[in-house]
Amino acid sequence: MLSLLGVMAALAVSGPSPVGAAWTPATIHPVQAPQADRQDQVWQVLGMDRLMPVLQAEAVGEAARMQAEGLIAGQGPDWAGTIGRIHDPDRMEGLFRDGMSDALDRADPALLERALGFHASDLGQRIIGLEISARRAMLEEGVEPLARQSFADALDQGQPRAVAISEIIDRADLIAPNVAGGMNAALAFARGFAEGEGFDMAPDPQQMLQEAWAQRDQIEAEATAWLQGFLMLAYAPLSDAELAEYGAWAASTEGQALAGIVFAGFDGVFVRTSYEMGLAAALRLQGRQL
Repeated sequence: MLSLLGVMAALAVSGPSPVGAAWTPATIHPVQAPQADRQDQVWQVLGMDRLMPVLQAEAVGEAARMQAEGLIAGQGPDWAGTIGRIHDPDRMEGLFRDGMSDALDRADPALLERALGFHASDLGQRIIGLEISARRAMLEEGVEPLARQSFADALDQGQPRAVAISEIIDRADLIAPNVAGGMNAALAFARGFAEGEGFDMAPDPQQMLQEAWAQRDQIEAEATAWLQGFLMLAYAPLSDAELAEYGAWAASTEGQALAGIVFAGFDGVFVRTSYEMGLAAALRLQGRQL
């Protein structure tokens, strides 16, 4: 479940610059063909087609680890294969598009166009590439704990980059939406597990909600540590000025509007995939399959 949290956290970088730089529309490069479907614009400009296979690989890797460590009970097909099918990139694309649909309907088209304009710029595209490359690198054994430790050591030493990243996370309140998403995913998993009759005594909805809330502190701690390490790794190649420009944009009305749309899209993905993983785990206990 915690790997799901990381998925949501990675694209939630929407914080103010710690140096107080102000972003203005003058830095925007307008998105071409504004008449195009807004879902396509979000999908294409943010490089989601490149990200989805990485998210699938993350889920499969975590599933393989759990199976190897005997953490998946029951009999059935290869657990990693089951998780891979649930996280099929084409399928996640549909879930993401459905998830962001209502948020897009509520968004001001002109505001969204300006928001996407930043990410269509040279710096915006570079940042997207760095984020995806960092996620891909963190698939390798040992990279994620090293990134976390690198941030912790740098912060202990008062290094400006670590301080800047910490301030971005705090000032932008990046943790709260990730905690909410993680709790939604935990609740969805429990509902799927209950639907598949995996509990000896099925909890009622209120009990499942209470259990999700009981995980809040763990989810928050994991979200914080994951974000710190991820941002330290992803943005290492950026200059201080570039990081400040991005942070100022992300704190703007445009940046916040786009962040909300992205969170809605990923909530649509992970609520559904978490439910299906819970259902698959319950069926596996009974020797059945999804």
